[in-house]
Amino acid sequence: MAVTEPDFLESLNDLGGRVAIVTGGAAGLGLRTTQYLAQRNCIVYAASRNREKSLRAIADAEATLPDSHGAIKFHHLDLSTVEGARRSAEAFQKLEDRLDIVVANGGVSMLAQNELSQDGFERMFATNHLGHFVFVTTLLDLLKRTSKSYGDVRIVVTSSIGYRNATGLDYSALTQARPGDGDSVWDVIPAFVRYGNSKLANMYFTIELDRRLREEGYTDMYCNSCHPGFAGATNLGGGGFGPWGGAWAENVIRLLMKPLNSVEDASKTQTYLAASAQILQQDVHGQFWAPVWSWTQRYLRCRAASLTELARDEEKQKQLWAFWERATDMAKAT
Repeated sequence: MAVTEPDFLESLNDLGGRVAIVTGGAAGLGLRTTQYLAQRNCIVYAASRNREKSLRAIADAEATLPDSHGAIKFHHLDLSTVEGARRSAEAFQKLEDRLDIVVANGGVSMLAQNELSQDGFERMFATNHLGHFVFVTTLLDLLKRTSKSYGDVRIVVTSSIGYRNATGLDYSALTQARPGDGDSVWDVIPAFVRYGNSKLANMYFTIELDRRLREEGYTDMYCNSCHPGFAGATNLGGGGFGPWGGAWAENVIRLLMKPLNSVEDASKTQTYLAASAQILQQDVHGQFWAPVWSWTQRYLRCRAASLTELARDEEKQKQLWAFWERATDMAKAT
């Protein structure tokens, strides 16, 4: 039997006094996650690039909340650049003296590799993974202080079962533009592989971050990743793909996803990881979770999912962390 909205909300902690930030939190799954957390009395920052659009979405979202709820606030964040992600995290630390929950939800898909990001990386990888790496690691001192003072800090990184399409991380290819990429419909196929690679990297990041925090003694910081589901009313694919078919690619993705999961249901797994008491009680950390669906594609529950051998590779997890530490240090120095 599908979970009702009241029952799902009841499964979450009362988050009164706690502070959260949700990247991509003013649209799609991020906005619904923000609403869920606010309904449980959390102060939630919806982090995104477009201030005007985000404020409208936040106002609409707050209008649907019950009389007694937390607050939703806008926070500017540009995940596409190292400097943008770092400055956003630094600015946030001047706003709040605690941070209990980070949901790294924001992301893009179907971007051609005919150009690179401002920092010289493949654009999906730059936004989906590198921006979050910089944003979260810059917030770590605040998260650690919150852990010491209050305990039970959550870091949730939205990945995807699309990571199974990953071929492994080729670091040299991440810095090479492919002139003409996106000119052919067949270029969609390697784009899906690149998307999968960015989601694989998010899983590496989550597992390695959890390992490092545990080694430092932060055993009440819970880092997990998840597959949310397939919701048609999201911005996935909205970034366009090449000169021939940004709208075409977006419409195809939405058409394929429309019969599947609602935004509400696809937001539940990451919200559960961020706010359920069961995560602390069962000591859930360093795991990848996914929803369990009814035959009508309604949310029943969520649970840990097995990982591929590639995703479990500890050496590759450590290699990724070391690579970005060097890369971000160089970006900081320029």
